[in-house]
Amino acid sequence: MKPTPPSLLLIVTLSLCALLSGCQRDTPEAMLENYQYRISNVLDINNRLDYTIETRPLFPHRRDRILPTVELREGLIDVLKLRDCGLLPLIAERNSVLGKVYAPSQKMRYELRFYDQLRQCINKLKNHTGNSQLLMHLSEIQEIKYNNLPAELWNGIFTSQELEGNFSRKKIPLPLIDNGSSDSSLKALKTLTYIIRTPLRDKTWSLPSVLPELEASYEILNSNKSGPKILSALQLITLHLNRASTTLEISMSTRQLCRQGRPSAQAKILYNVFQKYYIGEVQPYLAMIHKHANEWLDVNNHLIDSFKEFDLIAPKQLETYQRMVLSKTEPQSLWGQYTTARNKHTQSWQKLLKQCGMMPTK
Repeated sequence: MKPTPPSLLLIVTLSLCALLSGCQRDTPEAMLENYQYRISNVLDINNRLDYTIETRPLFPHRRDRILPTVELREGLIDVLKLRDCGLLPLIAERNSVLGKVYAPSQKMRYELRFYDQLRQCINKLKNHTGNSQLLMHLSEIQEIKYNNLPAELWNGIFTSQELEGNFSRKKIPLPLIDNGSSDSSLKALKTLTYIIRTPLRDKTWSLPSVLPELEASYEILNSNKSGPKILSALQLITLHLNRASTTLEISMSTRQLCRQGRPSAQAKILYNVFQKYYIGEVQPYLAMIHKHANEWLDVNNHLIDSFKEFDLIAPKQLETYQRMVLSKTEPQSLWGQYTTARNKHTQSWQKLLKQCGMMPTK
């Protein structure tokens, strides 16, 4: 067997490298790194420094998120055992082996069902009995349960592993083409918001109509874990746009790409990079992330802020996290840093293209 000629081996090696490079650009990291490389290569500026996405603030520990609730006295519970309010099955469920280790979502669902059943029982007894002592005891239980509901709802949502997983610090961004998981996660979060926004101040309220969807919503949040992907994508875009802007600004401050508004050969090549890689690849991904991040932050902020209607103040640690990570008005939040980087990058391109008379026209 004849040995493979070195020249042929080189061609095969280069072809494989090109093929692998093409495959690797199927990721946001590779696509954005390629964009930065194209700009740096045309301008002959070495700005390809090693980089890592900055580690996000830690979501508060569970012990810092849980809110206290008032437990029923045994004597009051005994009242329920003596009277058939339709609560015995619920009480038995709660006292079972599985009931004693309820997940936060199951405990929340139990408390909502218990309160609703108790409310119906009291209304029924008011119309059919003169036992004022019993009604007084049941009303006391109702008052405790009613006052507990905001904290029970909070704990059911914000101490759950499913929600916690959506604030992990994993650094894998959304893929270039979203499979719809982000929209599913948003819908699940909206279901939780609907549940807690069911009127609680008026004791004639009814169970949230979406309560049967609760566990399915938690399962979606647990399976998709869209939060870390969205936040990582925001950080990844911010990092690369800032680096690319710096490269463009260095070039404009150290050399003249255009004279008298006429582009040089180098400027024309750079314009091709703008059209093919920024407009053709970066902008579609940026638009997708902007949409998902904007909606995801809005829904989570709305979920947290909804509890203010019940005079319930979020734990201090979560307020700090909300300001640093979820806020859309705080300049140093992830969204604030992203919009600053996006605007700066747009302005850098506009400045360069105007100098060369190459601004796109509508």
